[in-house]
Amino acid sequence: MVTEELTRGKRLGRYELLQRIGRGGMATVWVAREHADTPEQERLVAVKAILHDLASDKEFVDMFLDEGRLIRAIRHPNVVDVYEVDDADGVMFMAMEWVEGGSLHAVIAESGKRRPIPPEMAVRIIADAAAGLHAAHELTDENGKLLGVVHRDVSPHNILIGTDGAIKLVDFGVAKAMGRIGEATQAGQLKGKFGYMSPEQARGKPVDRRADIFALGIVLFELTTTRRLFRGEHDAETLHLVV
Repeated sequence: MVTEELTRGKRLGRYELLQRIGRGGMATVWVAREHADTPEQERLVAVKAILHDLASDKEFVDMFLDEGRLIRAIRHPNVVDVYEVDDADGVMFMAMEWVEGGSLHAVIAESGKRRPIPPEMAVRIIADAAAGLHAAHELTDENGKLLGVVHRDVSPHNILIGTDGAIKLVDFGVAKAMGRIGEATQAGQLKGKFGYMSPEQARGKPVDRRADIFALGIVLFELTTTRRLFRGEHDAETLHLVV
């Protein structure tokens, strides 16, 4: 079985795929039911499955595994939990906490059609996202040494808002931990969304946690003004504006 053939009702391990909710250049995302010994123990989860074409790409697989390891190590109410990273019938997947709600990107788009998000609500959203980022930035190894985790892709697309108001940071797929084995984001490579990059990241230079704070500031600007801070006619112009 390959990722491209995944359809509703398919099983990946103990997870039954219910509905595809997203597809990008690297993976598909599904809402799935986790089967358990009793109905009371069953729950909905989000499953991210690597596209078949990337399954043989060692760098990408390492990055995917790194993402799983990183998020599983971060225990914070403002970071989506990862339950399992596994392989089923040749499909590598990640089972994560299901957040009933939507992305901040969708909320901003809707607010532009209706009315602006109240400033006090915008600040609360950013504060909660910052708390989740801080937990990632403060992650240490077994010896207490800082891992130097940087999300590198902070944007409205990767901040989820639950129907209960919970703010959850998601998608550490291009995150970087300084010096870790299998580092998949070398200096000189641009990974992340151009309009939310720091100048250092846009230049392909090494970055630290300040790049995430800069990106979160861009999100705050967008939240409170309903317009993009850095948006050119094309990617190159957007990067020029950032720099």
